Amino acid sequence: MATERLTLGLDDPMMARINRLLEKGFPWMKFPGALEQQFLLDLAEPRRRHFLISSLISLLIYNGFLVVDYLMTRDVFWLAVQLRILFFTPLSIAFIYLIWRKKGIFIHSLPPASLEVIVVSSGLIAAASLAFILSETKSPFSPYYHVGFTIIVLYGNIVQRLRFWYAVVFSTALLGIHLAGILLLGSFPHRLLWPILSLVLSAVAFSLTANYVMERDERKRYLLTMRERGVVRELTRAHERLQELSRVDGLTGLYNRRHFQEYVERVWERSQFDGDDVSIMMVDVDHFKKYNDRYGHPAGDECLTQIAKVLQGAVRRPEDLIARYGGEEFIVVLPQTASAYAVGVAERVREAVEALQMRHESSTSSHFVTVSIGVSSCKADFLLKASQLIAAADLALYQAKHEGRNRVCVQELTKPVSTP
Repeated sequence: MATERLTLGLDDPMMARINRLLEKGFPWMKFPGALEQQFLLDLAEPRRRHFLISSLISLLIYNGFLVVDYLMTRDVFWLAVQLRILFFTPLSIAFIYLIWRKKGIFIHSLPPASLEVIVVSSGLIAAASLAFILSETKSPFSPYYHVGFTIIVLYGNIVQRLRFWYAVVFSTALLGIHLAGILLLGSFPHRLLWPILSLVLSAVAFSLTANYVMERDERKRYLLTMRERGVVRELTRAHERLQELSRVDGLTGLYNRRHFQEYVERVWERSQFDGDDVSIMMVDVDHFKKYNDRYGHPAGDECLTQIAKVLQGAVRRPEDLIARYGGEEFIVVLPQTASAYAVGVAERVREAVEALQMRHESSTSSHFVTVSIGVSSCKADFLLKASQLIAAADLALYQAKHEGRNRVCVQELTKPVSTP
């Protein structure tokens, strides 16, 4: 029965429930709701592997008891051979083979309790075969043969590690078979009744206690693992968030210069191999210092935020990247973009900023906030570097400012350009 895996964070309600269970315990050996289903699903494969190994070992021991059959109930030895070798062994091997080969069915299709039912059934069949041999033998040693029930109890409760409540059902049913075997003997020696019965009862009590402790510890380990996963997942998310914040400008929400430098290098390397064009846009707010001096820094911050939004609206392709490059400077990398397209994008940005109509009465080039944009483009070449393309965009920006601002200028990169 497929169940979606739980994912936990430190503030998740399930995490709070796990902490409560670890603090207060779970005496009834059951987790609440979805956590119980997840526990059974997560442990299904380890239990399947354990079942296969322990079943093979138990089957060998079960058939090894033919020696005991021969020594204590020799008159029905052939019956014991038939029950053990010809009936129980082929049935067990068939189930072991199916569980080995049909892993997906037992883990994802059948209920988690199916393996417990198989273990209980196999143990009770083994106990019934023992009782049947007792009912048929006339051997004087048959009362001692009841000690074999303790082995079957240990098989289910300790070796196969049945879930506790299944172990209780299994032990109760086995005691019933044991008592029925005593009654079927008719002339069971009274002096042996209590010693044999107390031996089986003690095996049941001790094995159930051990079974309870093993399952409690297993469940506790599972909860601790789940909590640890939640903590690790939360720390990972926090680390990723910190990494993201370290690459994002706090004011505009754009990427910062550090991230831009890393990204443009990756774009450049890829474009060198593909032979693609790459374009850079460098955007500067005209007379921004005067704007800050006249309207104050809060207004200056708002101005930069508005221009960042304009850039985000104009540069739309997923592979394009916008970053805040300096105080009032922005930079854009346009992969697989020739000069003509880049100039068109730059003109859209310039016109959109001008259309904002943000008053700038201290500007000597306009009554409103404007931007100057430098564009550089080239076909990525192994003889050139990304830093040279950025330097060319910076030269184009310088040209735009020199020619009167509020304009777009282009600098084609055809040879190395020195960084100013």
